[in-house]
Amino acid sequence: MDGIYSIFKRNVLSMPDKTAVIFKHSCLSYRELDDKVCQLASYFVQMGLTPGHRVALFAPNGVEYPIVLMAAAKLGLAIVPLPMSLKGAALEVALKKTPVAAVLAWPTISKVLLEKDLVEQGKLISFEKSIAGEVTWQQVFEQSYRDVSTDLQSDVDVHAPFILTMTSGSTGAPKPIVLSQHCKVQRAIEATQNYYGLDESDKVLVATPLYHSLAQRGVLMPLMLGATTVIMVKFVLQSWLDAIETHRISFLFAVSAQLESLLSYQGPDFNLNSLRCLVSSSAVLNADSKKALLEKLNCAFHECYGASEVGVVTDFCVSDQPHKNGSVGKPLPFVDIKICSPERTVLDAGQIGEIACKTITAFSGYHKMPDATDAAYDPQGYFYTGDLGYIDEQGYLFYVGRKKEVISSGGINIFPQDIESVIKRHPDIIECVAFGVAEPQLGEIIKVVYEQRGDEQLDKALRLMCLQELTDYQQPRQLVRLADMPRNQMGKVLRNDVKLQNQ
Repeated sequence: MDGIYSIFKRNVLSMPDKTAVIFKHSCLSYRELDDKVCQLASYFVQMGLTPGHRVALFAPNGVEYPIVLMAAAKLGLAIVPLPMSLKGAALEVALKKTPVAAVLAWPTISKVLLEKDLVEQGKLISFEKSIAGEVTWQQVFEQSYRDVSTDLQSDVDVHAPFILTMTSGSTGAPKPIVLSQHCKVQRAIEATQNYYGLDESDKVLVATPLYHSLAQRGVLMPLMLGATTVIMVKFVLQSWLDAIETHRISFLFAVSAQLESLLSYQGPDFNLNSLRCLVSSSAVLNADSKKALLEKLNCAFHECYGASEVGVVTDFCVSDQPHKNGSVGKPLPFVDIKICSPERTVLDAGQIGEIACKTITAFSGYHKMPDATDAAYDPQGYFYTGDLGYIDEQGYLFYVGRKKEVISSGGINIFPQDIESVIKRHPDIIECVAFGVAEPQLGEIIKVVYEQRGDEQLDKALRLMCLQELTDYQQPRQLVRLADMPRNQMGKVLRNDVKLQNQ
């Protein structure tokens, strides 16, 4: 299999003047993008970087990401994309977990890295301005270098680490997962281009943080396909709608929080007619939200389920089969799934257990954590996701929740999603999290923390809804309102933070 840069280079040669990347009010053609990629790759070589070296990237969404990723792909480097919000001990821990040979960083991060001696000045490139005499991103492209990067292309191993990204889901300690170029190509081609029928005429919108795996696919996949990627600084609903209309976006991955905000949109009319396919990801939408979205969208509306370690596992076209609204679909053509007991024996249809999958888009493992990697697989090569669900008689997967989030009350296992799905039906509820808190007699009782619109007291109405729709052991004992739920930059609620702060 060819590497990412080789695939991209074919598009540079066949359509050099086509727009490759749009960001804000500027565009880069395939030729212009490649010129910058080659310039940066040559500078990396001048810095002494060779295949296998790791480079940390602290950058906001922008053209810097595709340039850095392509230059790394060309040389066989590994990129460690990290959020600019990392501070203090978390910043040091991240770099100690994945030591790097060079860093590209926003000045605020550069200052901290230099003060703490976490990077040498000569191995640092700062965006916007220099902090202590280190080279800036702008200076890299003002100088001229002999393009020695091409000499190294034959040495690129597509199975070597390409991206190391932190993942912890909604609970647990972060673990760096290793993704190869081979893995990224499979996810872009098999799991996206081929599955959703994309081609070079598509325009793909990216509005989630580019240090996240799904957003990286939204950038790399179009460039491998000969299509155009449109990058937003961040998700702002009105700007997102404007971008779809202005750039005639045809395909996008949207996280569920973005689509939920669309349902409450009350601004000027917008035109989404260019959309051919929209795929919801990150968290499962409730049935009512999916139904409401079907009334707003005039395109193929999909919901996918997956994990950073394995990519997309199942897909469900909501617009084709609205009667299966609660499902997250069937496995992609190259994926096998099974539902297993805690002892890892396969369960029958309809029984809830851990979701395990075998796929060609799996990661290479957790960085320097062989025991954790081995524990995540069984002898048959199935990856255990830590998610709970069941498969019905027709082979549709239904997601129930995280294994670590199951509430045990009076010896009965209770799934938070069952309670949350009822609470979320109230029109004034924005988000909620159900979890267990310790109780001497029952082991755990159920607590629900929620975020709402307006100031009306909702406890009585919510309790009535729960009494009408949930069994006795599912009834929440405690209801707590929060002004704002803690969320990550994808808009996903940080369940573990909610639980820790509201015990």
